[in-house]
Amino acid sequence: MNKLTEAELQFITDMGIHTQGYGFSRIAGQIIAALIISDAPLNTADLMSLLEISKGSVSTNIRFLEMLQLVERRALPGKRQNYFVMRTNPYDSLLELKIKQHEEAKKIITEAKASIKNSKAQEKITELERFNTLYDESVKKLLLELKSER
Repeated sequence: MNKLTEAELQFITDMGIHTQGYGFSRIAGQIIAALIISDAPLNTADLMSLLEISKGSVSTNIRFLEMLQLVERRALPGKRQNYFVMRTNPYDSLLELKIKQHEEAKKIITEAKASIKNSKAQEKITELERFNTLYDESVKKLLLELKSER
């Protein structure tokens, strides 16, 4: 990877901090940023050097990002190590994961609404149900919008 500009280094730092707010590790956010700005696939050694992190940290965070379907592993001809790139349309995967999580939440909320009789709790459960419905609808709309732009 070529020497990074100040702006690129700042982007990597900022993404690391920002993604912590979503429950990601700082390193996962930094890896995402590095892969976004890189013109070529990066291998473990590239990420270790660029981010000044251990091989274990790269491995752990790459597996996490692969599980979220944000990053994919590639083999390059004549190279023995794995290389990593951002997947095509990676943000679709994040939205699809959120939709799945909210479908699971809907089941939990429905069961709670049917079984909990306390009226104050029922009010709060109804409020949670409304939030979940609106959130789910907005995420589905966003996913459709992203897909329609391609």
